Amino acid sequence: MDIIPHQAGPACSVTLQGALDIYAAAEVRTRLAELIAQHPLVELQLTAVDEIDASGVQILLAAKQQASNLEHSLKLSGHSPAVIDALELCGLLAYFGDPVVEFGHTTAPKEHA
Repeated sequence: MDIIPHQAGPACSVTLQGALDIYAAAEVRTRLAELIAQHPLVELQLTAVDEIDASGVQILLAAKQQASNLEHSLKLSGHSPAVIDALELCGLLAYFGDPVVEFGHTTAPKEHA
């Protein structure tokens, strides 16, 4: 998993590339925690995430919670098909609240009852 931060003032855009899985979990969690603590706005670009497992979903949840605890913002963008599938399977698209781009169209996350 490659973690590529791009800073623009107080905001930070982070591109994740590769597998967001148990093997990358420790490194990704640590690096995201550092970036979220340093920046009031972090945007995770997920276009290049080609695989995600339960630990990857947990990393996204932990990052969202940390940002909330610090009164910072974490946004997800460019959801790859793997990320969309995992978040839908877990019923978490609405939890993150970010628009999801599917097949070139932007849609709002569906609310789950």
